[in-house]
Amino acid sequence: MKTITKISTQKQAGRYSIELDKQFAFGVAESVLIKYGLAKGRELDDQLIERIKYDDNIAKARNAALNYLGHALRTVKQVRQKLTEKEIEDRIQDEVIVQLTDLGYLDDMNYALHYVSTKKNISPKGPVVVKRDLLQAGVSEEIVTTALATYTMEEQLALAEKMALKFSHTYRHDATRNKQQKILQALANKGFSFDVGQEVLLQIDTVNDDALELENITRQAEKLWRRYQKENLSQRQYKTKNGLYAKGYTSELIDRVVSTLVTGEG
Repeated sequence: MKTITKISTQKQAGRYSIELDKQFAFGVAESVLIKYGLAKGRELDDQLIERIKYDDNIAKARNAALNYLGHALRTVKQVRQKLTEKEIEDRIQDEVIVQLTDLGYLDDMNYALHYVSTKKNISPKGPVVVKRDLLQAGVSEEIVTTALATYTMEEQLALAEKMALKFSHTYRHDATRNKQQKILQALANKGFSFDVGQEVLLQIDTVNDDALELENITRQAEKLWRRYQKENLSQRQYKTKNGLYAKGYTSELIDRVVSTLVTGEG
């Protein structure tokens, strides 16, 4: 048996140093101190000392997890990863996870529902990206499916339409066909399905009027025409037309603009 000869506070708040037989033995959290009724003069056997140390390891791990949770909602997987980084053994992690789950600090369903809501209203993302993010965070397929059920098709279309209008402005200097393809790709990158993207393109006006389409192709044709100025006329026309086809312009408009450029050379 060993006797507690001194208990003193440590620099870290809520931590205490325990001396046994006038020698430092270990540190404990305040919760462990209270749980075991540790006080000067108390006798401890080796088995009890090991239990105290084990419970203190749990207390330290729980405190680390709570600090991590204090900044944002986390999943069980994310908390485990943080505890693993701190080299906390699995059995202690298991106990801490159970405790925090029972106390309501860890709840993957709540995390998923909150994440979906955030991606609908604050930092917009489509359901494809949301699902990927949740799975990567360790949320189960079942919970992800339940959470995504709160992301209605009406909400998806409304959000995608709002984004598409911005993308349409961004790509306003592109040919109509290319602009629409870029809008679809941009929506896909944001997490919206191809079907949602197609539906949105039917709902908003992304077609350039004739004047804008002519302005865009003329500007791009002139750049290509200058780029290939060292080519003979036939090759210059061929390469310029190919470049414009790749940008999504119609053959009729391409022929018209290139013909104007050729005439200008004369």
